[in-house]
Amino acid sequence: MPPEQPFVVAVIDDDAGFRDAIGWLLTANGYMVRSYGDAPSFIDGHDSASIGCVLLDLRLDGACGIDTFVVARQRGHDAPVLMISGHGDIPTAVKAVQLGAAGFIEKPVDNDKLIASVAAACTAHRRQCREHGRSVNAMKGYGQLTERERQVFWLMIDGQLTKEVAKTLGISIRTTEIHRSRVFEKMAASGLSELHKAAYFLSRLPVYP
Repeated sequence: MPPEQPFVVAVIDDDAGFRDAIGWLLTANGYMVRSYGDAPSFIDGHDSASIGCVLLDLRLDGACGIDTFVVARQRGHDAPVLMISGHGDIPTAVKAVQLGAAGFIEKPVDNDKLIASVAAACTAHRRQCREHGRSVNAMKGYGQLTERERQVFWLMIDGQLTKEVAKTLGISIRTTEIHRSRVFEKMAASGLSELHKAAYFLSRLPVYP
């Protein structure tokens, strides 16, 4: 079995000195680091296939950290996000956690706590990938579904059988079977368990405000 690749930690902060300091700390502890000075650079440039976590400043120059978190999730970035906040930003950081962020780290940063939080987040991401696959794949397939196929998808996730789906939507069993077949095909799923893996991500996409 090939050795597992090092975790990748994305650091998004508009303070170059802070990025350098955190980057040095993480690198010294065995992590690969990718630093970004603004939200678009991270969202468009970070490899969503990497396994690790994200350190995201709540107050980016020209962008809100929560908005960046939401957009990143909607673009298929599924790594755990740790929000970095100043003392006055804690209520906002709590809001980010309610939306699905993995936690927050208060400035000035306690190095030991940061490393512990990063380690936990990266380990959780690796476990998530093994159990549920990747968000970007789920979203790619879901984006191909028609509105009716999406209705069928969620009714299947809710446990409804073909006859029940047909009754709920007021369509024939044959039409329902066709929709089910297309859902499996477009979602690249061989069985219901794989649809549930996709639903894991799709049901967790944050909406803000």
